[in-house]
Amino acid sequence: MRKLETKNKKTIRQITRLILTNEQKMIRAEDLRNLCDESMDFELIINQIYQNLKDIGLDLISSTFLEEKYYILTSEGKDDNITPSQYGSLAIIIALSKEIDGNLRLEQLKDIFSEVWESDIKFLIDKGYLHKIEIDDLEIIKVSPLGKALFKNILEDLKLDNLLQIFKKE
Repeated sequence: MRKLETKNKKTIRQITRLILTNEQKMIRAEDLRNLCDESMDFELIINQIYQNLKDIGLDLISSTFLEEKYYILTSEGKDDNITPSQYGSLAIIIALSKEIDGNLRLEQLKDIFSEVWESDIKFLIDKGYLHKIEIDDLEIIKVSPLGKALFKNILEDLKLDNLLQIFKKE
């Protein structure tokens, strides 16, 4: 039993280090699960990692993307690499994907965001907050787990109608 506890602690340190040093700030749950041997309780391991990260001011959240579960490392506050305009564009895209369709057509988004396509949307795609997928002749945009993580504290309250009210002319 003592050896298993030591093995768990070693695995927890190994996975925590991997999460903290991963440049993409996100990792597939399956990849983490593969680092544990079959005798380990993965949920117990990930809960301990979550608590360790929380103790140093970081959050580990999970999200599903293209039918795979991901863990994303986040912190309180905003990402200084993203402008307020880019945050606003991403918020609208998240609301659209939640309330209209999770698979937003690229051409429609280009029309909607034509004024900020080059400055906002392409940046969000290049940095992995949005993901472009080609299916046959159709190009779609999906919000990646990293994009959802930026809005982790307000995702449930993000409603398209509320955002559109801001743009209504009086």
